[in-house]
Amino acid sequence: MLIGVDSYRELDPVPAVAPGTRRLSKLLRDLWGLPKSHVTALGAGASAHQVLGAVRDAAQATRDTLVVYFAGHGLRDLDGRNLYLCLADADPNHPQVGTVAYKDLRDVLRQAGHRARYRLTFLDCCYSGLAGAMSAHGLATREELALALDEDPAPESDPTEEYGDVVLTSAPHDKQSFSPPDADCPEATGELIKVLTHGIPGMGSELSVSLVWRQVRRGLVSRGRPEPQLYAQNYAAELLGFPNRAPAAVAALPGANGPARRFGADSPEDGEPDRTDMASAPPADPSSVPEPDWQPSPIVRWRPEKETPYPGSWYFKDQRECIFALDDAWAELKKEFKEVRRRLRVPFHVRSPVSTATWLYLSTGDSRWMIVARSLRTLEDRRSGYTQHVPVDPYAGPVPSAATPPTWKLTADHVDSYREKVEQLRADINKLAGLHSDVRE
Repeated sequence: MLIGVDSYRELDPVPAVAPGTRRLSKLLRDLWGLPKSHVTALGAGASAHQVLGAVRDAAQATRDTLVVYFAGHGLRDLDGRNLYLCLADADPNHPQVGTVAYKDLRDVLRQAGHRARYRLTFLDCCYSGLAGAMSAHGLATREELALALDEDPAPESDPTEEYGDVVLTSAPHDKQSFSPPDADCPEATGELIKVLTHGIPGMGSELSVSLVWRQVRRGLVSRGRPEPQLYAQNYAAELLGFPNRAPAAVAALPGANGPARRFGADSPEDGEPDRTDMASAPPADPSSVPEPDWQPSPIVRWRPEKETPYPGSWYFKDQRECIFALDDAWAELKKEFKEVRRRLRVPFHVRSPVSTATWLYLSTGDSRWMIVARSLRTLEDRRSGYTQHVPVDPYAGPVPSAATPPTWKLTADHVDSYREKVEQLRADINKLAGLHSDVRE
């Protein structure tokens, strides 16, 4: 579902929107092999009623992935809390007139599209980051979301399958987006099209939304543009992906289910995302990286193969202490990356350990950083199943009244295993950072 509004009665025209929407529509059809009947595009002549009706129809018909894209002007109210997507009759002095309130679009998406496995919303307009304030993070199953919305869950849904929402915005909540007059796309849309068209060399045959958006963010920030935002629920930003068109795209590991999988697409029985695709990064190029024969040890999992069910509320104190111990170990690993960022001159806007490792791969060409990045993802997922589970409506917030106890028992043995993996990774990170630090000096 794509909405591109390029002409306005009281606002400046945005001529790049129409060709950009057409290009993105064709690209998505080509990438995912979609028939034209599965793609709906609306232009400047659409009314709010037509836009919301079309989104509703598309959402109701979707069982796998629902994509909603908007490009045009965006307005915010006087309080700076609510986002309005401008249609042709938008009034810049009264944002409620001639617009679609993002809240209304959100409500239609959450109600009509609750049976969709993934919902991806991309807003390329000024102040689009306001949408993220209503897109909470959390671990909610489809049934829990339906319960939160007072709706019936899908009869065919599986409570263990991955599910989630992603909201992409071209700018933060207080910044404008850009669309140069002579461009054939708004800037954020154009950057996305460039990444999807050319792919990312050495990153496997499928690119996650998270990785694609990091590339988009890098391109825009390098030109001095506002930093685009990503808000995701569950592992949706890792699971949902696009084919990698880069000539050097790497196939999946031998024995994997089909071509390179979506991240965690075939999860183990305990519901933890499968990390075994971490070796899909290409081998280091001996001509361009130091000590190419050395490889960091990939961390596929730290949890036991067979988990013990949570024994009950009497164990709550011990469980909590173990969780705090895991958090402390993760905090030490994050401190390690502060030093890595300093030593290797990583840009200030690259903050998280995973983002840092990914940036270092992209800037050095050393695929060992991707082994580190994927090991980090394994360790970052330290709380799922071990903490109280509060269902989350991704467009509204948590639902405390429906909270459930932890699924699995967390013990000192778990903590020892986690710390051992953290220390192993810290040693590998220090060695790899030292190799590149020596080269730069």
